[in-house]
Amino acid sequence: MPKFIWTIILIAGCAQAQVAAPTASPATSPARSDDTGPQPVAVIADDPSSARTLGGKVGLVRGVLKRLDPIHDQLLIHAFGGGDIRIAFDARTQVLPDSAVTRVNSIPPGSVVSVDTVIDQGKLFARSVRTGASEAVELNGQVVRYDAAKSQLTLRDPMSPQNISLHITPGTMVANRGQSVSPQALSPGMLVRVQFSPKQKAATNVEILAERGNSFTFAGRIVSVDLRSRVLALSNDSDQSIRELNIGSLDSAGMSLLREGEDVSVQAEYDGDRYNVRTVALVSSNP
Repeated sequence: MPKFIWTIILIAGCAQAQVAAPTASPATSPARSDDTGPQPVAVIADDPSSARTLGGKVGLVRGVLKRLDPIHDQLLIHAFGGGDIRIAFDARTQVLPDSAVTRVNSIPPGSVVSVDTVIDQGKLFARSVRTGASEAVELNGQVVRYDAAKSQLTLRDPMSPQNISLHITPGTMVANRGQSVSPQALSPGMLVRVQFSPKQKAATNVEILAERGNSFTFAGRIVSVDLRSRVLALSNDSDQSIRELNIGSLDSAGMSLLREGEDVSVQAEYDGDRYNVRTVALVSSNP
């Protein structure tokens, strides 16, 4: 009887070993050299050395990064001189060593950037990116004066109770409506956008936004109408800013159209101090 029991135990043990062995085999067996699993494919696709070589004529775009789109891998840059430009990027895009960051998707909005571009598959593509110093600052202000002898530009900053003085250097870029101009073109009353370094107090870029006599079209929704001070506050669609416009010279027909919440198109003239509304037209909103 004991021999019969031990025989049953041995047979059961052998059967269990035969069942367990196959389940352990796949986990411990080495991958074959001809294995075509998903992991090697992903590694090859992410390897920049296997991507297309970037060639062709190189251009330069300089401006301020407005937004980085990580879904479509695009940089939206407001170029110095005016206009927004979309530039694609991927693993081939290099961030130059003297930049404030090490990766393209780490560049914070508002940074001053210089982008070497090429045309890749019909799209503007970033071959390399250089960012300005992390302490670079941008402001919109009004020119109080420009002292050519001292190469000094004095601005009124609406966010500060005191004027700001900046040095204009030989490397400062000054642009008016996309065209490069001399710093001598800077005159009191102009509205400008300036990029500068607070440490050096030196302007790197000056963009003239408006000068005396310029005409502008603003379109957007009326936020408020102050009849006492004769000021219209408009949410401007093009740059998402609130514009304060003077309505002192607007006729009665135009005044009757000024109601909060209305979508309007406004023609205004800049007189060196403020925007004076000349005409107002209602804009039909989409249903």
